Amino acid sequence: MKLVKRNQKLHNPDSPLLIGEVKDGDVVKEVNEPSYIDTQTRLF
Repeated sequence: MKLVKRNQKLHNPDSPLLIGEVKDGDVVKEVNEPSYIDTQTRLF
C-alpha cells in the first residue's frame, strides 16, 4: 500500500508518462510495437 501512495504522489496529469516525468539523463526510445487488437476474433 505504501508503494501505491508513493506512485500516486508521482502522477503528473500533464506528463506523457503514467507515473513520474522524464528527467535529465533518462533515455526515451520509440519502438515499433504491432497492435493485436485488429487480429482478435470478434463475436459480433
